Amino acid sequence: MIAQAQEILAQWQRGQSDFTLTTSGSTGAPATITHHRSALEWSAVNTLRAWYNPSDPPIQLCVLPLNKAGGFMQIIRAAVWQTPVWILSPQANPFTDVNAVALLHPDGSVQAFEDAWEKFKPTTVSLTPMQIALVMESPTTATLLHEFNTVLLGGQALSDQTEQRLIQEYPNTRFIHTFGTTETASHFAGREIIPGNSDYCIAPDTQIRTNENGELMVCNPTTKNQWLTLHDKVQIIAPDRFRWLQRSNLYINTGGIKVAVEPLEEFIAHQLQWPLYSFYCAGKSHPVYGEQITLFTTHQTPTEIVMQDLSILPSFQQPKEIVRINTIATLPSGKIYRNPNP
Repeated sequence: MIAQAQEILAQWQRGQSDFTLTTSGSTGAPATITHHRSALEWSAVNTLRAWYNPSDPPIQLCVLPLNKAGGFMQIIRAAVWQTPVWILSPQANPFTDVNAVALLHPDGSVQAFEDAWEKFKPTTVSLTPMQIALVMESPTTATLLHEFNTVLLGGQALSDQTEQRLIQEYPNTRFIHTFGTTETASHFAGREIIPGNSDYCIAPDTQIRTNENGELMVCNPTTKNQWLTLHDKVQIIAPDRFRWLQRSNLYINTGGIKVAVEPLEEFIAHQLQWPLYSFYCAGKSHPVYGEQITLFTTHQTPTEIVMQDLSILPSFQQPKEIVRINTIATLPSGKIYRNPNP
């Protein structure tokens, strides 16, 4: 992975004009997106302005795939900020072997953990919600979160339980739930996780509005200053703030009724007290209804108890089948792969 990071850095240092990324594939077939370096530089500068001290850029720890926007942009930020960046191979709990990190300097040179950690300790890290939930599950890795000043979270929804734990257990660490897509070169908005805050603040030089379907539209240099429509329904609170409601393209069509998956999963997580990464809902093919809501989970709670607890849902939203699986498959981005036939 360090060689891949070095190559990205070298391409940037050589003045390469265009960079191609692949979307996560969480809601459809992966697609390639090409960004000009000026858009990537704008994104890196605005991240620094929005959440850090521009006169003292942080040292990052990168634990995300470098062929996706989240990890790739950490290398670009390090290049633009002229700071070193720690590189660690992505995994579900990325802190299980922190000693395996390598430090990449702006000049392309590399140092090992034992040679540089004390002098260049990272102060910020980007994680997926699934990664941070697993980090907090382990007493050994949970304590490492205290070492960071700022943690950026992105890629999927955060459960209420996770947010409450972050607020209560890490009062001296700032957590920001970011918002963005590959098409916008990573995030263009963020929500600080503090009690009562559900609003995302957008980056400078960004415009937002909604279309007739209530979907978010964004315009900034990463979109070539053209309006880009995202598959997210939002409520605009102010010109620079919005509230996320739900995805607009993640549905199960059952009997002609479209059931939004993410709000359903949030309800199930709250009702059953299950972490979001321990289950998912998907539409299995059904001869009559087209798709049948199916709950896939690693939990062993008896089916009759689960069904009883979820019986307060409207009948069309209730899972019709529960399937036990050993593990939750994820995409390279860290998002859950909602496979209806695991």
